[in-house]
Amino acid sequence: MMTLQKFQQKRYVDEVVEMDKDSWWVYRRSVDFNGTTSPSARIVFFAKSKDAVESWLSAQQ
Repeated sequence: MMTLQKFQQKRYVDEVVEMDKDSWWVYRRSVDFNGTTSPSARIVFFAKSKDAVESWLSAQQ
């Protein structure tokens, strides 16, 4: 008999925004238990290149 592994749903959504030429911000919105996103976001990461942001995002997984 196989056991079912428990899983946890993702509780946040990240959004990457290019604010200026060398300014990339990552905003994070929380996700409620019913699946709706929070109307307010918070900045969780700032970088000077898109590559740095993508590297940080992949490390968050």
